[in-house]
Amino acid sequence: MAASRGRQGRQGVAQGAPAAVAAVPEIDPAFHRAILKIALELRKPSARSYDAVVDETIRTLRLDGAAFRHYLGENGARNMSLLLATARRIGS
Repeated sequence: MAASRGRQGRQGVAQGAPAAVAAVPEIDPAFHRAILKIALELRKPSARSYDAVVDETIRTLRLDGAAFRHYLGENGARNMSLLLATARRIGS
């Protein structure tokens, strides 16, 4: 009986492990496209303000605005600065 309890206990732990992995939220692939779109828009000589471009991109790509802005704040800022630096070099 102790052996069967041990197996059940191990199975319970193994079955619980994927739940921890599933807790990590996936990033919407559209967020990456949005960052590229924003960088390209800001590269234009007639570019509007950063906030206006972000607002339009959220609206155009039908993104979750709060989630996208959160992504920009945490991860996207580094990616955005690299894209903007690249866009400025190419545009020069």
